[in-house]
Amino acid sequence: MDVSTCMRKTVVLAEPDCDFVCLLHKIAAPTPRLAYIVDENRTLIGVVSARDLLKEVMPSYMNAHLARSISDGADYLKRQAEKARHRCARDIMVKKVISLHPHHQLLQADAIFAERGFNTLPVVDEHNKIVGEITRVDILVHLIGDPFTYDFDGVVELTE
Repeated sequence: MDVSTCMRKTVVLAEPDCDFVCLLHKIAAPTPRLAYIVDENRTLIGVVSARDLLKEVMPSYMNAHLARSISDGADYLKRQAEKARHRCARDIMVKKVISLHPHHQLLQADAIFAERGFNTLPVVDEHNKIVGEITRVDILVHLIGDPFTYDFDGVVELTE
């Protein structure tokens, strides 16, 4: 089965000069998203993830023990984000992007997910223009069919 059978065709695009705050807004969706950095021809030149943005905010020396000692954690993060405002996609993006083509097999996508620890991969055409993305969840949904036809015992909404 080809990647094209279950890839998502709605993706988040950004230009290389897209600023940090704009990238935050683009990625801050209910489901984690990647921002695909493209040139004027929609050719993929990089990727920015939520992890990449957080690395811009979090100092490299910060660990969980040190973070516990900071009493104003939320304010600290806001101050750090303010310092990152001048950064843009060009500065933050990962340039060595692993991508798939629509004709690649789902098994190949799943193997890359397992080997590299990715959850999402861009799908590009023969000219490296982005045409979609595929996620681990997309493959799982494809395997089980329509998830809305299944009775999910044990799924509860936690209110507290």
